[in-house]
Amino acid sequence: MSDAATPRSEPPAPRVYAQPLTLLPLIGVPVFLAIANQTMVSVALPDIGADLGQLRRLPWLVMGYMIALTVAGPLYGLLGDMMGRKRMMMTALTVYIAGALICASAGNISVLAAGRLVQGLGGGGLMALSQALIADLVAPRDRGRAQGNIAAIMMLASTLGPFIGGILVATMGWRSLFLGTVPLALLAMVLLARQDIPAGSEPGNRAFDMGGFLTLLALVLGVTAAIELVGDADLRWIALVGALIGVAGLAGLIASEKRARNPLFPPALFRLKAINRASVMVFCHGAAMVSLVTTIPLFHAILRGDGAVATASAMLALTLSLGSAGFITGNLITLTGRTLLFPSLTLPVCAGAILLLATQGATMGRPALMGTYLAIGLTLGTVMSVMNTVVQNAAPDLVRGRAAGALTFFRSSGAVVGTALTSLVLFVVAPGGSDAGSVLGRGATPDAASLAGWQSAFTATFATIAAFIALEWVMALMNPVRRLD
Repeated sequence: MSDAATPRSEPPAPRVYAQPLTLLPLIGVPVFLAIANQTMVSVALPDIGADLGQLRRLPWLVMGYMIALTVAGPLYGLLGDMMGRKRMMMTALTVYIAGALICASAGNISVLAAGRLVQGLGGGGLMALSQALIADLVAPRDRGRAQGNIAAIMMLASTLGPFIGGILVATMGWRSLFLGTVPLALLAMVLLARQDIPAGSEPGNRAFDMGGFLTLLALVLGVTAAIELVGDADLRWIALVGALIGVAGLAGLIASEKRARNPLFPPALFRLKAINRASVMVFCHGAAMVSLVTTIPLFHAILRGDGAVATASAMLALTLSLGSAGFITGNLITLTGRTLLFPSLTLPVCAGAILLLATQGATMGRPALMGTYLAIGLTLGTVMSVMNTVVQNAAPDLVRGRAAGALTFFRSSGAVVGTALTSLVLFVVAPGGSDAGSVLGRGATPDAASLAGWQSAFTATFATIAAFIALEWVMALMNPVRRLD
């Protein structure tokens, strides 16, 4: 078993301290690229389908990016610890640019999907390495403020991504989405080249955890295949095979990490209570947040009869408050030194607001509904600034990159699992024989019994999301890192 995560094994390492605001361009541009790339492409899917055909394969342009991002986070975390964060960030940006160029020149969906996979391999590195760089370059007490700045960037990317993507597609075509990110990536490389960053902290240990990487790949691909194909009666046997591969991958990953010389997920790291509690908490957070933003548009369309514009404008209260809460919480961490206090106080309010949405949301007036979304965003948004700061301070220097990569992995995995589970609950409880497509059709007027059935389905779905938040709250109470010095 690797003991790389034990604090006493850390050698003295040079550290560069900088004010968080001065690092905003260096860290913010890669984070903006990774997040905006997820939201911009969804806007272009109809145009891509019209141009390249093969509509059934369009979802893989999003799924492929997320799968690659999930796998790449831990991988870059390990390589950053071994070879230096600066070198690997340059590599991630290069991979990201290569993926963008492949996508922009694609003549069919297969090539475009391959380019999206390459982009995801770069995007996962941008997310994980940006978090690790904060720990390298910012003093512990100031990391909260840095996390607040990153939360603001993520809010900007999530909110403006679809808007920018829509403008680019309408004026210059869908290929401009990919070409337009290349100058930003090149700018990030220039900023990174000018920054003095400590080299890798393990120059004597360059063993790569191939077993861990392959079993992680089997786990992610197996689970994704199972989730994607279980709804198709003709392909359920493939979904079962995928599930078995996923289980085998998980068992193999656990066994591999215990004996690896330089593991992707160091067992000693996850014996730290602050880290293992944070991992579960981030998994639940990803599950709750992505499930929520996936469920709400259907809720508006089916139960409230809202169109796309009305739904999007109402959801602005949620998306803007999520980022604002992250920014505020990050600065409060720096001002007070408190960490888990914030989600410990806010998450019960968040669960209550979601349950209110479940029971009363269909009949709420628009101001009350937006007020509910505001409450959910301001409370749920307190989590990630705290979690990133806690993990950066709890993880030993030798494995800090892997800790950041693990956090990216657990959040992405939670998003996939949570979205699949809540979708399953929604359509299992939905009225028997009903078709969401017909309910969403223009001019369709569902009868009272159908609406009552859908109300029950959304109530169960929102209750499932609230259950994720309840578990997240328990983990917040159990995490021992309550204050930073």
